[in-house]
Amino acid sequence: MRQLFIAILLIFGVSLLRAQTFPPFFEIKSDTIEWQDIDPVYWQVFEDNTGKLRISDLKIPQVAEKFHYLSEKRKVTDSLVNSYWFRYRLKNVMNREAKISLNSMSEYDDFYVSGPDSNMQHFVSGYFSDRDIKDGLKNADCIPLVLQPGQELMVYQRIFNHKKGIPSGFAVAIVSTEKTIHNYYIDRLENDTTRYSARELQEMFLEGVLLLSFVMNLFFFRIVRKKEYLYFSLFVLSLGIDRLINVIGVYLGWEHPSLKGYYGYINLSWIFILFFLIQFIRQFFKGNLNYPRWDKFLLALAIIAGLFNIYVTFSFDPCFYCGRPSVYFTIYSLIISVTCLSAFITFLLNIRGKESLARLVITGGTPLMLFWGLANLLIIYRYENFSNAPSWLNSFLYSFRPVEVGCTTWFVIFFTLILFKQFNRLRKQNAQQALDKERLERERETERREIIEGQKLLLEKEVEERTAKLKHSLEELKATQNQLIQSEKMASLGELTAGIAHEIQNPLNFVNNFSEVNKELLIELKQAIDKGNPDDVKGIANDIIGNQEKINHHGKRADAIVKGMLQHSRSSIGVKEPTNINGLCDEYLRLAYHGLRAKDKSFNPTLKTEFDNSVGKINIIPQDIGRVILNLINNAFYAVGEKQKQNISGYEPAVTVSTKKLNDKIEITVKDNGNGISQKVLDKIFQPFFTTKPTGQGTGLGLSLAYDIVKAHRGEIKVETNEGKGSTFTVAL
Repeated sequence: MRQLFIAILLIFGVSLLRAQTFPPFFEIKSDTIEWQDIDPVYWQVFEDNTGKLRISDLKIPQVAEKFHYLSEKRKVTDSLVNSYWFRYRLKNVMNREAKISLNSMSEYDDFYVSGPDSNMQHFVSGYFSDRDIKDGLKNADCIPLVLQPGQELMVYQRIFNHKKGIPSGFAVAIVSTEKTIHNYYIDRLENDTTRYSARELQEMFLEGVLLLSFVMNLFFFRIVRKKEYLYFSLFVLSLGIDRLINVIGVYLGWEHPSLKGYYGYINLSWIFILFFLIQFIRQFFKGNLNYPRWDKFLLALAIIAGLFNIYVTFSFDPCFYCGRPSVYFTIYSLIISVTCLSAFITFLLNIRGKESLARLVITGGTPLMLFWGLANLLIIYRYENFSNAPSWLNSFLYSFRPVEVGCTTWFVIFFTLILFKQFNRLRKQNAQQALDKERLERERETERREIIEGQKLLLEKEVEERTAKLKHSLEELKATQNQLIQSEKMASLGELTAGIAHEIQNPLNFVNNFSEVNKELLIELKQAIDKGNPDDVKGIANDIIGNQEKINHHGKRADAIVKGMLQHSRSSIGVKEPTNINGLCDEYLRLAYHGLRAKDKSFNPTLKTEFDNSVGKINIIPQDIGRVILNLINNAFYAVGEKQKQNISGYEPAVTVSTKKLNDKIEITVKDNGNGISQKVLDKIFQPFFTTKPTGQGTGLGLSLAYDIVKAHRGEIKVETNEGKGSTFTVAL
C-alpha cells in the first residue's frame, strides 16, 4: 500500500512538472537587426477552442499542459480555430539594454508580459484593432520593450482572426525598436504632408486621365464597333476603380484599421485589369490569326490570373498585405509580372509590322508593361528577403507611384493618339465612300430613269390589258357567286319540296272533300225545294255555307304555303317586316321534317319546341331568316340521322327548336344530340365551300350564307359542341 501511494505521488509530480515545462529562453544578442524570427523550438502553442480563455485560466494545470511544440505535431492543430495562445521566454544576454519590440501579425493581438517581479503587463495590438485602444507603436503594430542586461521575460501572446487557422506567413518574431521607429515614423512620415499632397495630386490626375480615356474609347467603340476599343475601355475602367479603392482605403484604414478586412476585394478589380488587358492585346494584334499558339497561351494566362484573383479575394488573409506575406502574395505578384511581360513579348512579335497604329500601341504600352513586370519581381524579391533587402529597394518600392502614374499616362496618351488617327482615317474613308456612293447613286438613277422611260409604255399597255381581264374576271366571279347563292337557295328549296307537297296535300284534300259534300248537299237542296220544305232548305244551305268557308280556309292555307315557297326561291328584296318568330320556326321545322320523311320513311326523330310566347313579332327579312333556320334544322336532322346509322344501343335522335327573349334581344336555338363537331374543323364551319358532308351532298355554302344573313341583321350566330354528344347553334337577333 505504501508503494502504491509513492507511485501515485510520483505520477502526480511528473504530470505537474510536465505542466510547468516552459520553452527555453530565446537569447537576445542584438537589437539592431530589423527582424528576428523566433525558432519554433523557443515557443509553444495552444489552441483555444472556445476563444474565451483568459490569462488567469492558463495557470490551471489542466490548461497549461496543453501547450505544445510544433515538433510534437505535424500540423499546428488538428481542428482549425480562431484563437491561439503562444508562450515564449526572452533573455537579454548583452551587456547593455536591449530595445526590442514584440511584433503583431494577426487581426487582433493581446500580449501579456511578466518580468522578474511577476507583475503581468497587458498590451493590445493587431491590424484591425482601433487606434484608440492600441498600445505601443500603433502605426507599426509593435509593442516596444526595454530589457536590462541579463533580464528575463515571459510572454503570452494571444492571436485572434476571423478566418480559422493560423494566418499563412505568421511568425513569432521580435523587431528592432529603433529601426521600426525609423522606418514608420521618420523616413515614412517626416514629409508626410508634402508626400500625401503630392500623392493626392498624382492620383487625381491619373483618375482624370483614366476616366477621360474610358469615355473616349467607349464612345469610339460605338462608332467603329471594334472589340479592341471596348476591351481597352474596360481595362482603363478597372484600373481606375483599383486606384480609387486603394486611395480611399489608405485614408480610411489609417483611422479605422478594421476596414482593412475589406482591402482584399481590391483584388477583384485586378481580375478584370489583367483579363481585359490580355483581351485587348489579343484582339488588337489579331493573335488568333498571326500567332495562334501564343494567342492560346495568352488566353489561358488571363483565365488563370482571373481564377487565382477570385480565390485570393474570397479567401482573404490579412497577412497577404503585412510585412511577412503568404505564398499567395508571391503567386499573385508573379502572375501580374508574367502577364505584363507576356504582353511585352507580344509587342516584340509585332514590332516589325507596317501598321502605324500597332507601332503606337507598342511604343505607348512597353514602358507600363515592363514597369509592372519588373516591379512585381522586385516586390517578390523584397518580401522573400525582408530582413536583408537593400535600402535602395525599399526606397524605390515606397516611392514608385510617380513612375507608375507616368507610365500609365504615357500608355493612355499614346492610345488616345491612336483614337485620333483611327478617327481621322475613318473620317476620310467615310468621306470617300460617301463620294463614291453619291456618284454610284447618280449613275444608277440615270440608268433607272432610262429603264423606267423604256418600260413605261409597256407597263401602261400591260396594265390596260390586265385591267380589262380583271374586270371581265370580276364580272364572271360576281355572276358565279350569284349563281352559287341561287343554287344554294334552290337546293334548300328542293329539300323543302316534299314537305311543301305534304303540306299542300292536306288543304287540297279538304277542298276536294268539301266540294264533293257540297255537290251532294246541292242535290238535296233541289229535292227540298221541290218538296216545298223551307226548313230543310235552310239547314242544307247553312251546311253548304259552312263547307264553303272551310274550302276557303284551306284554299288560303295552300296559297300561303305556295307564297312562302316562292319567297324562298326568289332573291331577297331586303325589306324588313314584322314577323312572328315562333310561327316562322314552327313552319320551317315542319317543312324540313316532312321533306326528310318523304325521302326516308324510317327517319323518325323526336321533335321538341320550346317557344317563348313573349317573343312576339320583330322586324326581319322573313325569307332570309327562314333560310337560316331551315339550314340549321336540316344540319341538325343530318347529324342525328348519321348517328342513328351507327346503331348505338339506346340512342334516340332528337332535335329541339327553342326561342327566348333576353332584354332587347331574342335567341333562336337549334339543338341536336348527334355526333357533334370535331375541334379540328370547328373554326372552319362558317367558311364558304367548307362542308363535312360527302361529295354531292353539300355545297358548303349553307352556314356561310347563314352567317352573312345574321351579320346583315346585326345579329350573332355561335355554336357550342361536345364531340360525340351533339351541337347547339344559337342565333341572337
